[in-house]
Amino acid sequence: MSAKTRWIRGAWWLVLHYQGKRIKRRFGATPKDKAQAEVAAAHVNADLAKGAFVAPSPRRAQSEIAFREYALEWLRREVQEPLGRESHGHLAPMTVRQYESNLRVNLIPHLERTDLRSITVREVQRLHADLTDDGLSPRSIEKALGVLRRILDHARAGDLIGENPVRRWSELRPTTARRRSARVDRTVTPRDVLTADELAKVLAAIEAKHPPYLRLFLFLADTGARIGEASALRWIDVDLNAATARIERSFSSGKSLGGTKSGRARTVELSTRLVEAMRAVRPDLCGDETLAFPNEAHGLHDPRNLRDRIFRPIVRKVVGTQKRLSIHSLRHSFASLHMARGTPLKWIQAQGGWASAKMLLDVYGHFMPEESGGYANALAAPETAPGRPLVVIDSRGRPHARVEKRAPSRASLVAQPGIEPGTRGFSVRCSTS
Repeated sequence: MSAKTRWIRGAWWLVLHYQGKRIKRRFGATPKDKAQAEVAAAHVNADLAKGAFVAPSPRRAQSEIAFREYALEWLRREVQEPLGRESHGHLAPMTVRQYESNLRVNLIPHLERTDLRSITVREVQRLHADLTDDGLSPRSIEKALGVLRRILDHARAGDLIGENPVRRWSELRPTTARRRSARVDRTVTPRDVLTADELAKVLAAIEAKHPPYLRLFLFLADTGARIGEASALRWIDVDLNAATARIERSFSSGKSLGGTKSGRARTVELSTRLVEAMRAVRPDLCGDETLAFPNEAHGLHDPRNLRDRIFRPIVRKVVGTQKRLSIHSLRHSFASLHMARGTPLKWIQAQGGWASAKMLLDVYGHFMPEESGGYANALAAPETAPGRPLVVIDSRGRPHARVEKRAPSRASLVAQPGIEPGTRGFSVRCSTS
């Protein structure tokens, strides 16, 4: 019979079995808390040895915290109210609706009567299995568990729980399985994008049938911007002489005007054809809030109206129904076509506002042309200055000059089905010796 320090449910506890009862005292999860628990255990053991230990009076059991009540209160205070007040950093309306749907449809039915503090890794695993049995896709389950993770993070910040079991469960899952499922769900396929020929035909059809909307769809196609970002673009954000536009706002889901999805502003380059199209309609005088791509009422576009009235009918006529295309597919097409042409990855990321180059590679990397090789001896060759022939060492140890392979040759590129190979960025230097 002695007091010991134990790690229980994400925190350090002092544990003692005394006169048939188990006495526990929680300290915390940090190394400092562990040291305090060990000191307290030493004092208790010293009192036990001297016969001076007095057991603490039993505490009244804490009332249960029902998951349903706590989760709905979290949704109201942390998600819905900031959106209603348009507080800084609030979530987008579409994200709020996804949180509401996941909570009411996927989480509360399975965890409604569960005490918030009794949710363990085993409970999370059981929830994952139940959602799988309900027929949800791996991506949908990931989103539902993401909402649960945020709820439990909030509970942990309030010292209601010691460890977030969703995060612990994620750490214990096999790494290869997580990466495989994420790659399958997030990868964009050729069915999700337009080829260069299809894109040209779609833009031509929009110009013929809906001329005022050509500039908007051309902006989406040539910059990779999101529809909400293009809708909120103002003329004061556009510099046609420099062929740039500053994207710092977004009309999210056609309901809320705020910052961009990433929360960061960016400057995008405008193509020559886009500059010419916008210059033809730019007003001589415009106010600070004059939109670059307004609707017929000079207001912000409803993305669903654009989709149903203009984009989908034209895509069905030009491309057919074999592809699953939306207005957001123009953003996917921007990334996939540029990657197929060998455009620098960091430029694509900066232009489209993706979070990282890694995200681009994860989602669109399979559109990049395959290289046949020929670079095994690149590190063994001496570095050459620009304009000089490349000298290499042959199998007999003799130096000789040859054509420098500056970039993959056209023959070494294998195009993905429906995506044309790169056509720029090839250069060779020939030696005259």
